[in-house]
Amino acid sequence: MNRLLSKLVNPSVRCLKCFMFTVIAGVILGFCAPLQAYTLQNLTQYVNPFCGTAGGGNAAFLYPGAVAPFGMVQWSPDTSQNPSGYQYSDTQVHGFSLTHGSGGGCNYGSDFSFMPILGTVNSSPYSSSNYSHLNTSYFANITGGSQHANPGYYSMQFNGITTELTATTRTGFGRFTYPSGNTASMLINLGGDTNGTINASIQINPGGNEISGWTQMSGMCGTAPGIMYFDVVFDHSFSSYGVWNGSTYYANGQTTTGASSGAAFSFNLSGGGVVLAHTALSSVSVANARANLAAESPGSSFNNNGFNAEVTAANNAWNAYLNEIQVSGGSAADTQTFYTMMYRTLLAPNVVSDVNGQYMGFDGSVHTLSGRTQYGWYSGWDIYRNECQFLAMIDPVRASDMAQSLVQDAADCGAMPRWADTFGDGGLMLGDCSTPIIGDMYAFGARSFDTASALADMKRAALTPNVQARNGTYERPNESSFLSLGYVPSGPTQGGYAPVCMTLEYCIDDYALAQFANAIGSTGDYLPSMQRAQNWRNLYNSSTGYIQMRDSNGAWSSGFPTYNGSAFADGDVYQYVWAVPFNLSSLFNSMGGASTALSRLNNFFTQINDSDTSNGQYAFMGNEPCAATPWIYTSLGQPYKASSTVRQIMTQLFNASSNGYPGNDDFGAESSWYVWAALGMYPAIPGSDVLVLHGPLFPQATLNLQHGTITITGSGASDSAPYVQSLSVNGQSSNASWIHFANFVNGGTLSYSMGASANTGWGTSSLPPSDTDGMTVTGIAGTHLIVNHANGLAIDNGSTTTQGAGVIQWGPNGGSAQKWTFTQNSDTSWNIVNQFSGQSLDVPGGSTTNGTQIIQWGANGGDNQRWWVDIQPSGSYKIWNKANSLALDDDNMTGNGSPLIQWTWNGGNNQLWNLQ
Repeated sequence: MNRLLSKLVNPSVRCLKCFMFTVIAGVILGFCAPLQAYTLQNLTQYVNPFCGTAGGGNAAFLYPGAVAPFGMVQWSPDTSQNPSGYQYSDTQVHGFSLTHGSGGGCNYGSDFSFMPILGTVNSSPYSSSNYSHLNTSYFANITGGSQHANPGYYSMQFNGITTELTATTRTGFGRFTYPSGNTASMLINLGGDTNGTINASIQINPGGNEISGWTQMSGMCGTAPGIMYFDVVFDHSFSSYGVWNGSTYYANGQTTTGASSGAAFSFNLSGGGVVLAHTALSSVSVANARANLAAESPGSSFNNNGFNAEVTAANNAWNAYLNEIQVSGGSAADTQTFYTMMYRTLLAPNVVSDVNGQYMGFDGSVHTLSGRTQYGWYSGWDIYRNECQFLAMIDPVRASDMAQSLVQDAADCGAMPRWADTFGDGGLMLGDCSTPIIGDMYAFGARSFDTASALADMKRAALTPNVQARNGTYERPNESSFLSLGYVPSGPTQGGYAPVCMTLEYCIDDYALAQFANAIGSTGDYLPSMQRAQNWRNLYNSSTGYIQMRDSNGAWSSGFPTYNGSAFADGDVYQYVWAVPFNLSSLFNSMGGASTALSRLNNFFTQINDSDTSNGQYAFMGNEPCAATPWIYTSLGQPYKASSTVRQIMTQLFNASSNGYPGNDDFGAESSWYVWAALGMYPAIPGSDVLVLHGPLFPQATLNLQHGTITITGSGASDSAPYVQSLSVNGQSSNASWIHFANFVNGGTLSYSMGASANTGWGTSSLPPSDTDGMTVTGIAGTHLIVNHANGLAIDNGSTTTQGAGVIQWGPNGGSAQKWTFTQNSDTSWNIVNQFSGQSLDVPGGSTTNGTQIIQWGANGGDNQRWWVDIQPSGSYKIWNKANSLALDDDNMTGNGSPLIQWTWNGGNNQLWNLQ
């Protein structure tokens, strides 16, 4: 037994980091959990794989079966047609399949379903009466106490049969114990996909005790379908066998192809006993599935001891990952919830490449990698908010492969995916999600990937309209409108929907792009990206105080659309108004100041899980748009309210039971939220390394990271003590409510004193950053001539003091009629006042009509007299109105006396202005 083997088998041994294939008790495992020089504790004992498996309106949709960290194989029971294929309250099981989704909101998987039965099969088990296409006579009743699960292991007893399952990354190992006195048999059903099997094929090799085949799977939520291959080898020969295709059964048949097909076989097993099964998956071929099986579950381990060793190895791999964060001092219930949530966080993204480096690319071609792993199953819109940061923090090497996988997807198919499964991008949800995912991972330590190509991919989608994957999916639907108008208008095309949400997501994407570009040294991309990020202002309706939809002419849509209508998706106007995480101070100013924003936030958190899909006015923490909203209290100068709100959400909405989630887990998004919350910090600004602090749940938490140890202590911390009394950072007293992760990547200490009563002054001396870069220029306060870049004419008031007089253009002469004084407002907009008349540059009546002439009017502070001034790459300025987002335009005229008009931004020289 070598040193690495002894460290993994003995959980008390202090361990070193490893990223290689690991051999344990003769079993080659397709994963190697990150290990650090610390003493491993038995933490898998706290994980409840049945957590989140209950049904209901806000179900988490999780499965309890055997899986390795980020594993390709999820060997788990099939009980019902829902997104995970399983529900804890179900009373019957009809198989144990190899594919399951981890908490998504749409059906997926339940392919390659194994069902142990008693007795021989003489007719087709097919039935059209249920989604599994299996006759209910083969279903088995689930009795209380018959199911057991630990990380990497699952078992169930029924009809005298005990089914036990474990898994490596790409393989499954099953042990089926049959009673005496009956014929031991098995069904493999290829027609049970919860979305409907498109096609399938199965092949029996009786001489090798082997069955193989493929299934053309339906995609999740409309994602791309694809073919997955499997191979399984049993340790017993077949006494009889056959295949079925629909209602036709072929006794002694060895192959068939059809959407409702499968194999039935009995074992040469007299007097009952154990049947072992080694199985594997591949997206490339049956041959690759066999290679995965040979590498990760070789024949030398094909015995009871081998099964037990693989269960132990899977447990040790999970335990090594869980030991990346060691918490202590909390209640038993909190400890169980914490490690269960951490376990769920480490299920996805999933490995999709085989042991030989091959994977099926999004272009439908086989690609081969060397020295790294390809990943799929990125629930992009969900996981960029807090999961990707966590994965990069605890395992930057694996996260680097995850980031590179998105870059590879773009190379394969022409665009980075918004929502990637094994076979392609289904274009689910909103935003260019790969951009903040990569930005998150880089910010939290994942650096070993092709950053130059990643930036090029990001920029191509951000700056080039109509970037499409080969399957026709747009990376940024309606990007042309976002670039030309500064927002996505009502009635979006290109398969887009919910234009308000789309606009806000693109703003977050461009913020993440700006941070990433700046971090890797491409500083010239920073400001233009930040300018696009500030486009959220174009949809802020100061008349209502909400971010709302408008048409391509700038007119606000009639009515007040709220939830999942034409304007929003998976949220409503009350929830999305807060979706400017990188520039909250400007949002507060738009609302009328911090006090108004605070009053609205207080009302918003009157309820914490309002899932009213018609007119919910409160927080819905069961869905991702509200994930960062509790920490807005901190940006408003009240960190103590963030602390109490986060703790309320944790204690009331999360636990380790089957009903332990407030909503869909969405491949770890909700789980990772809880883990961050329990640690007392949260990555509230996607694309940055900012962590907002609110105080820990546990008295002690040790983060055993790759480059150092972060120690978090919370004296007095408990469920009932959510408030920070004081904080020391690396031994120095701190009244700041946030930190940069970069300052802790090599280790550090956060020492809190916690209490049951609020210290309202803590954390108020330094609030989280609010980035106004790109929002408007600085350094232009004072008096200037405003000269058009195209025609060289200056903006002129016509030497009149008449209120309402039209503003014109004239050759520069330096007179007071051409001199305009810029004064900045608290929202960073500018009032522009003429020196001759003392009146303000004004949009008459706040008109939203292209071609309207600009006038002068006495200063009144209205939005129609407030102007955003953004510097452009040429060094000239874009000047555009806050009320309607239309830009000053020379009307393509060159003569003295030409009117100054407003027009939709197009970036032409006629809309660029120089200040002299």
